Amino acid sequence: MALRNVSRLAVVMLGLAGLLIYVVWIGWPYLHAIVVRDAAVTSWVSVTQAPIGGYTIKPLYPGERTGDDGRIATVADPRANTTELTRARAELARAQARLSAQTALVAAARRALDVRATHARHFGETFTRDLEVTIANAGHNLVQLKRRLELESNEAARTETLVKGGMTSQSQVDAANAKITDSRRLIVETQNALDRASARLRAAKDGVFLLEDGTDANAPLQNLADARLRLLQAEDTVSQLRAEQEAAQLVVASTQAAYEKARSLDIVVPPGAMVWSLISSPGAPVQPGTAIASWVDCNIMLVDVPVSDVETALLHQGSVAHVVLEGERRTRTGTVILTRGSAGTLGNNDLAALAKGRRPGIGQVLVRLSPSPDDIKACPIGQAAFVDFPDVTVVDMVRARLRW
Repeated sequence: MALRNVSRLAVVMLGLAGLLIYVVWIGWPYLHAIVVRDAAVTSWVSVTQAPIGGYTIKPLYPGERTGDDGRIATVADPRANTTELTRARAELARAQARLSAQTALVAAARRALDVRATHARHFGETFTRDLEVTIANAGHNLVQLKRRLELESNEAARTETLVKGGMTSQSQVDAANAKITDSRRLIVETQNALDRASARLRAAKDGVFLLEDGTDANAPLQNLADARLRLLQAEDTVSQLRAEQEAAQLVVASTQAAYEKARSLDIVVPPGAMVWSLISSPGAPVQPGTAIASWVDCNIMLVDVPVSDVETALLHQGSVAHVVLEGERRTRTGTVILTRGSAGTLGNNDLAALAKGRRPGIGQVLVRLSPSPDDIKACPIGQAAFVDFPDVTVVDMVRARLRW
């Protein structure tokens, strides 16, 4: 009976010992993290590449910060091709020459227009003045003819009286009547001429000049209209050539900017960034896409925490983390932003520094901290840290593993 009790006790002790070993095995990473500060301060690492081919000049070295311009290095190519820039400048010169020639043509057209306008004005004034003189003479002649007709009518009446008295012959009466008829004809012709001259004067005041026979005398005005049309066409051509010149200037400016970029181009990152590593040494030849340098933004402060896959599964984005940096006593509060299982942890391609406790089979948690101005100035990437997740304990991990 005693032997049976001893056997039962041994089984219980063995079971407890096995459970204790299992708990220690499950919680060892957690316990190890408490004793050893195996986490590390880190940040995202970015790699700049050469946008053009050439040579690396004036790079910043690891640990240096970029200025307000953000320049981290410059790629220069003293053998940059100038063909396109030369072609653009030649096209601009041709456009300027065409515009200059057309501008001179417009000036000549304006002078010709002024001459023809003066000619047309003098012609109109002379034509109108001649018609006014003609109308005045015709009016005077008409008055004289009417006065003459009146006298001839009186003379014819007296001649008829003498004929009736037998004092003269009938031929004298006929001659007097012939004069009256001729005067009446002259009056009609003069009146018609006066009417035509008056009509031509009214038309001339409206810009229509007609000769005595009714033909058009508007050649000076037509020449003036042609000169105006040619001036408008020349000015329109100037506008087109000016637009072409402006377009050519834009092409030259764009080609010049492209040439300057091909000849020398600064590689720019955010101001205040720290150079993490210099990949291309000064004076080294590079091709487009060649890595030049890597850099980190010290405004982004992360902590890389190695944890077991079990603890990784219990944490989630937004979980609280308590962080103590090496050399400090105060506890910082951070937030989990990323969890990765041991099969997919981030490496040096993504993070500037990795936790010293990073090894195969260990998961990963990234915690974000809010850096102070002193932190940004010091940029303590690579510094060891202790991280505790108050929401997860050893009991939680054992229960998760045993699925309780």
